[in-house]
Amino acid sequence: MNQLWKCPRCKNKVIGHGAISRRDDKTKICSKCGISEALFDWKKSVAKEKGKPLSEREINSEKSWLEG
Repeated sequence: MNQLWKCPRCKNKVIGHGAISRRDDKTKICSKCGISEALFDWKKSVAKEKGKPLSEREINSEKSWLEG
């Protein structure tokens, strides 16, 4: 049975299964946020390879939900 729950990352109500956050390997987040985390990690990897770090805004936006 699908249950309604609230994603701690985006604060949206979600029905069904989610993903496990890459940030702490235990927090259940919605699928959209799981994709967002994966894309952020990919962007960070590509930026590192090119020698162009991500902006402070991008980094702070990604980690802000863990601190809040």
